[in-house]
Amino acid sequence: MGLWAFYFLIKIILFYTGYINFHFFVNLAFALALIFSHARPRLLQIKRWVAIPIGIILFYFDSPLPPLRNIIAKLDQLLGFSFNYYIELLGRILDWRILVALAVSFVIYYALSKKIRMTTIAMLAIFSVLLPFHSNSSMQAYDSDGQVIGIPSDAVLTESLDGFFVEESGRTGFNRSQKASGQAFDILVINVCSLAWDDLKYVKEEDNPLFKRFHYLFTSFNSASSYSGPSIIRLLRASRGQQDQRDLYKKPVEDSLLFNNLKTAGFQTQFALNHDGKYGDLLQEIRTDGGLSAPLFDNKQATPYLRAFDGSQVYEDYSVLSNWWDARMKLPAERVALFYNTITLHDGNRALDGARLENSVETYSRRLHKLLEDVDRFYTKVNNSGRQVVIVFIPEHGAAIRRNKNEIVGMREIPSPNVTNIPVGIMLTNKSDSPFKTNRIDQPTSYLATSELISKFVAKPPFGASTGNLEAYLKDLPSTRFVAENEDSVIMKFGASYYFRSNDINWNLFDTGN
Repeated sequence: MGLWAFYFLIKIILFYTGYINFHFFVNLAFALALIFSHARPRLLQIKRWVAIPIGIILFYFDSPLPPLRNIIAKLDQLLGFSFNYYIELLGRILDWRILVALAVSFVIYYALSKKIRMTTIAMLAIFSVLLPFHSNSSMQAYDSDGQVIGIPSDAVLTESLDGFFVEESGRTGFNRSQKASGQAFDILVINVCSLAWDDLKYVKEEDNPLFKRFHYLFTSFNSASSYSGPSIIRLLRASRGQQDQRDLYKKPVEDSLLFNNLKTAGFQTQFALNHDGKYGDLLQEIRTDGGLSAPLFDNKQATPYLRAFDGSQVYEDYSVLSNWWDARMKLPAERVALFYNTITLHDGNRALDGARLENSVETYSRRLHKLLEDVDRFYTKVNNSGRQVVIVFIPEHGAAIRRNKNEIVGMREIPSPNVTNIPVGIMLTNKSDSPFKTNRIDQPTSYLATSELISKFVAKPPFGASTGNLEAYLKDLPSTRFVAENEDSVIMKFGASYYFRSNDINWNLFDTGN
């Protein structure tokens, strides 16, 4: 096997330390092919040409990087990254500490290979992955009461997932027959890219002053996706239960569209971004799959703030929102519903001057603090205007800013709870409750709960002394079991444990790392 024994030993070490998977049969087949290629000169000649590319592809297949089929499907988007972002991503993948460890390991391997038959050691290492002591052996499954149970079969888990989507397809969360009446108010939905509870805790911003303004705070809200497009579509289709990932790009059911429902109820719908929406055809997805037909607010007069991961302009959140609000105040419309999307926290964004190569992971905390400060400042401006407004702060998904063994920092191929458990808050202006109280919603929820709560606000505006206790709006708020998906994988909560399945892997217990 020669130096290929080192290749397999390194992969086994990375497997046991949790950094990569190890697909036993394909790796075994490759190892045997390398060994038996020495039997004939013709095979040895073929080996020289094909072994290295096969080894690279197999290493990639075992790695936590996105499957090649996903890379190929999104190649046009990947080619849109800026040069600086490519350099940053390469630095995350090729950690210098790992490179040093590899160099030291090779020196040790080379010394041992003079005295020990390393091919035999490598083959034993490959077969060791079949032993029961690796990976998830210490993990246990729990039922909803916290009792240890046996791991459910693939059939049971698949049946549970299928049943979830059947049940969700029949749930609705907006009373479409109602018309807004009584006190006029606006609804502003601020949709934030790349912010989860795990990110907040990691950068120590979970107690930011903005969160003290929330009249409602969802602590267990599942974004159900870990990428922007699907998460935004799910939000815009919030008035029906959670859809299967495959159905998100089919024609939406009319009564699922939250902003269409608000328009029918008497709100003038509006749309704003702090970016151009061109990357990944996001703007087109919002129009077509999210059903948002409102005119796009011109953000060109706002203050430039960042250079995006694709080299495009990102504008300051307060500046865009403030300009929009000034324009809104000149409108005769009694009720307006705004959808605003910001990519300020997106991975790869950097300072405009580009004087030095910034690491967007290291600047995340600074950008987050600025974003929360901007939203707080905007709330103050709206509150001082005297208008009654409901402001919904709702992220798309997390940033995966904390390093873990499942994935590289910033990558979100696995829709884990660390990425999809997002902080959702609702603020009411001109609300004179004293003392101020934040109503926490700790039960598992998702977009349907947001739509239902907004529908209740439309039926009975939550302003003024006559509204009584704000807790009343939380009665019968729909709960949603945790299921999160991407194109290639799904994570589902069953009992008190999480289970993972992908196109290549059957159901397995999933370690959230908490």
